Amino acid sequence: MSTIRSLFPPEPPIKGTHSSGHASLAESLLIVVGHGTGSQAGDVPLHRFVAELAEQGIFADVKAAVLHGRPSLADAARAAQGANGGSIRLLPFLMSGGVTFRKRLAVALAEIPWIERPLLYPPLGYSPELADLLAKRGEDAAKTASWPVADSHLLLIGHGSLRDTDSAQTTRLHQSRIAAQKKFASVEVAFLDQPPRLHAVLASHPGPLLGVGLFAGEGQHGARDMAQAFAQAACPACYCGAIGGDKGLAFVALRHLEREPWLVG
Repeated sequence: MSTIRSLFPPEPPIKGTHSSGHASLAESLLIVVGHGTGSQAGDVPLHRFVAELAEQGIFADVKAAVLHGRPSLADAARAAQGANGGSIRLLPFLMSGGVTFRKRLAVALAEIPWIERPLLYPPLGYSPELADLLAKRGEDAAKTASWPVADSHLLLIGHGSLRDTDSAQTTRLHQSRIAAQKKFASVEVAFLDQPPRLHAVLASHPGPLLGVGLFAGEGQHGARDMAQAFAQAACPACYCGAIGGDKGLAFVALRHLEREPWLVG
């Protein structure tokens, strides 16, 4: 069995240095960076999440940006740098540190003429507190369906990739954290783009099965498509939605933002 590498490596995926000595959160501007779906409706979870963080009053301002679509990271950075002299902090609204984080975000960062180098947090999906939120989503769904939680199987659904292991590793790390709580009959994983694939799990699992998407939003794998897939399962099964739309995610983020960010090089 392969080991899961540390999700907080000694060297960050995007080159940087420790951020000690920079402005406090109250003086900082936070930009929440998502992948972007290309549509305003698809990016609703991101904008709702940003609004919930802004309501906490912890930062001088909180803005949204997407790597695909508008507002772009360059748009948000331009507005933020023109607002005041506070430091800029970047929170990736991503559920893993795969290609989008390491390559697409890195390219977007490199193309911006920063007045002051920004501070970068790890992807939100790395947060250890996310496991509790995933488990609660499953528990709530089991109670709604009148299924005993202890007899139900929680299925964490990640994107996965045969070219990049980070999505699968992050999903399995949350799997192990939730399994240790011993709330469910089992905690399993399935992926869209690598084995074990979701359709194969749904076709063979004894159930009852509670599926939670480890996605920032529904994206191209919309809620309707996922609901239809679960409706065709060979066992009692329900899809509990993408965790990126959960109202509790803002509180997970507050803990995540207590961690030390990196100064982008």
